[in-house]
Amino acid sequence: MKRIAIIGAERGLGLGLSEELLRRGWHVTATARTMDDRADLQRLGQAFPDRLARGRVDVTDPAQARAFARRLAQGGLPLDAVFLVAGIWGALHQSMLDASEQEWTEVFHTNTVGPFRLARWLLPCLAPRGTVAFMSSHRASIAGNVEGGMELYRASKAALNMLSRGLYAELAPQGGSVLNIHPGWVATAMGTLDGTVQAEIDVATSVRGVADQLELGMGSGEHRYLDYRGEPLPW
Repeated sequence: MKRIAIIGAERGLGLGLSEELLRRGWHVTATARTMDDRADLQRLGQAFPDRLARGRVDVTDPAQARAFARRLAQGGLPLDAVFLVAGIWGALHQSMLDASEQEWTEVFHTNTVGPFRLARWLLPCLAPRGTVAFMSSHRASIAGNVEGGMELYRASKAALNMLSRGLYAELAPQGGSVLNIHPGWVATAMGTLDGTVQAEIDVATSVRGVADQLELGMGSGEHRYLDYRGEPLPW
């Protein structure tokens, strides 16, 4: 049985990916940011009582994140993969020029620093030749940025891609894999900006593709930046 920890699984893509992998026979440790956000995970746990474990971690809280990683490392069988899903869109204006210190700090701590830091702390939980996956975006592509805009979100995800590359350099000699996956433009609260814009695909379509790319990339020993359909993205 394959085992994974999914960080940021209380709603949207994280919740959908948790359910998809459970249906594929995985054992999933799924986390929520707060105690109040666990209702959907509790319902999922009723459907898969033997294969879903639940936890609480806020990636922007280093003490809480480190404590979670320690508990997981002490908890038993190693993980085949960890998937860092947690992320936010940030300020609606998305302008680095107009962003307050609080606005740019929040988006970078949630999308970049927090997930990457927790990924490092979770490395002792990984099995040999394990996989670290990050929910990235095609907006993180420097080569693909031909229209500008969306500065806060783009920069935070591009920084995550860069840090992921450094992580892969460390894991590659031991056969580890790193995946940065763009899930598509998905009908979630973040993907539609709370219903103000129209997304392209639904959650089920996205998470099926993301799960496929995870399973195909595991054990490859590669660092892949690609979308949910398996199409490579330019760095």
